[in-house]
Amino acid sequence: MKIVFIGAVEIGYTVLKSVYDTNGSVEAIFTLPFDMQEKTSGFIDFEPLAKKNSSALFRVKDINSKEHIDKIKDINPDLIIVCGWQRLVCEEILNIPKLGTIGFHSSLLPKYRGRAPVNWAIIMGEKETGITMFYLTPEADDGDIIAQKSFPILLNDDCKTVYEKSALAGAELIKEFLPKIKNGTAARIHNPSGTYPAYPRRTPKDGLIDFSRSALDIYNFVRALTKPYPGAYYFDNNENKIIVWKIEIVFDESRLKEEDLVLKTLDFKIRLIEYE
Repeated sequence: MKIVFIGAVEIGYTVLKSVYDTNGSVEAIFTLPFDMQEKTSGFIDFEPLAKKNSSALFRVKDINSKEHIDKIKDINPDLIIVCGWQRLVCEEILNIPKLGTIGFHSSLLPKYRGRAPVNWAIIMGEKETGITMFYLTPEADDGDIIAQKSFPILLNDDCKTVYEKSALAGAELIKEFLPKIKNGTAARIHNPSGTYPAYPRRTPKDGLIDFSRSALDIYNFVRALTKPYPGAYYFDNNENKIIVWKIEIVFDESRLKEEDLVLKTLDFKIRLIEYE
């Protein structure tokens, strides 16, 4: 089974390693060029993994250009896997492999379809999320579902640790279901995508902290936007922008130190643990 892999961030790297571990024959990897690294949260270089496994590697800004469509047609893969790629893949590419094109979304679809599913789930205070393996269509996150794997969002998790859980869960799904996709026995479960809203992408300006919210809401907001994302922020009295990476809710003010930076919220105070 010849495979083409499209990905650029850490979750894709973890899933691709699992493809190799499952003896998948990855003919080529399409990833982003280095000059897009700063604009891509979680960017990782796939070249060492490609070299180790003798897979061709192509750095592309637009996977949907005629040049790259023709290149994939020349490879003539049996399956395309898209993971950690933040752009839609055109229908012409999706239709090239005879076994279809599969993708991963870091939520239990159809919940949190759209952009930034892990960040939104944490912001909304979810205690559980997961990852979905599904067949890609030209529309975002609405193809038939192959399988899902759930896991908890713990109170000490942040966006990085939840993405790590998602990546490991995706790797487990690949090991279990890649052989079934190959022999045609993988499930195709209807994805009722129209029953849930599509969440929008988040930009750095969306990280402004609203201190009229509860301490728990702010705690969730900060941990959802911490590294490798741009971070939550506020402006001090001198209008300096303070980026906040980690906080804690103050339940016992007697433990506060004079040098602690503490801010008032709707119900409790919060102490800034890491900020700049």
